[in-house]
Amino acid sequence: MKDLMTVARERQQVNDAIRQFFRSQAYTEVETPILVRSPDVSPTLTPFETEAIEADGTRYPGALITSPEFSMKKLLGSECDRIFTITKVFRNREHFGGVHNPEFTMIEWYRQDADYHSGMDETEGVVRAVFEAFGKQLPAFNRWRIHDLFEKHVGMDLSAAGVTELKKACETHGIHTDPSDNESDLFYRLFLDKVEPLLADAPPTFIYDFPLYQAALAAATPDGKYAQRFELFLGGVELCNAFTELTDAVEQRRRFEHEIEERKRIHKSVFPIDEELLSLLPSVRQKTFGNALGIDRLHMLAAGRASIEDVLLFPAKHLFSPPTNT
Repeated sequence: MKDLMTVARERQQVNDAIRQFFRSQAYTEVETPILVRSPDVSPTLTPFETEAIEADGTRYPGALITSPEFSMKKLLGSECDRIFTITKVFRNREHFGGVHNPEFTMIEWYRQDADYHSGMDETEGVVRAVFEAFGKQLPAFNRWRIHDLFEKHVGMDLSAAGVTELKKACETHGIHTDPSDNESDLFYRLFLDKVEPLLADAPPTFIYDFPLYQAALAAATPDGKYAQRFELFLGGVELCNAFTELTDAVEQRRRFEHEIEERKRIHKSVFPIDEELLSLLPSVRQKTFGNALGIDRLHMLAAGRASIEDVLLFPAKHLFSPPTNT
């Protein structure tokens, strides 16, 4: 049985190390709402849906955030240039246990006049700071382009691959596909089967330059072929998802509309586009870096635990298990 006081003190160490790191870099900590009208519309996400009800009975449909990203970007558009937040976020249809919990803690930060390359340096800095708080040193971090990994381990040129080529690659490697799979689905199947297992025994590794159909809210590379996006893997665990941020409101609207159509196709709830976000994006005139990092996973890895349940005082599996008679 885990020692709850030890877990609580460890989490304080983690949060203190994170806050100290960002304050040393002249960041300001901010608070953002957890209940919103327009959550992230990415087809891969399933928000917890709810209602806000006024005293007179007026009802407003809403959802719990899957990330504070939209609110943070609104602050960027209101002349905040270095900001971070530590917040609870919620994702439905997640596993209970392992590296997943439907409610988890996230550190998300944004820095203007920066891009995803300098963002890798900053991300490495905060991860090292947390490990050092536990008296541990990490080896040098790798940086691998997705294109190179697919060329070496899948045997394909990702920049020239559409649905047909990706499906053929899946078939070549004995990976199941569905007739409804799009480019993103097929890419993800190949990544999980052929690339992610390589990261389990590798040093901390940044994977960067994702295909454009995996861009989400990231800007494109100058050649227009890839998204300025990276993920960090440590011990095979994905720790974060980061971008050079897209600030073109017209392109962002186009992507939102595409994601909403995809949500309809796979029969997921549809939410309204966040018009306030789109109205403020043009005010972000500098190149901007943003990152979302899972604190529970970082705590788990720094403390040498096997599951994030071991670093949560009240994991979902405990909260929703039937009560036992004692």
